[in-house]
Amino acid sequence: MNEERRKVIGNIFADAAKYTLTAGIITNFLSGKYSLSSSIIIGIFFIIFILLAYFITPKDKKENKK
Repeated sequence: MNEERRKVIGNIFADAAKYTLTAGIITNFLSGKYSLSSSIIIGIFFIIFILLAYFITPKDKKENKK
């Protein structure tokens, strides 16, 4: 049960990373103003969310077949 919760939370962080990156790119494009500082902040949040998703999601267990 705990493993299922970790999978769900990992997926939430992965989705948050995708949405942060998408929203940041669209916002920079639509505003017409490219800001290096906002791009860096978006990149930092993207990396944080991806790392959280990676470390929270449980690793696949290999089945031992005899």
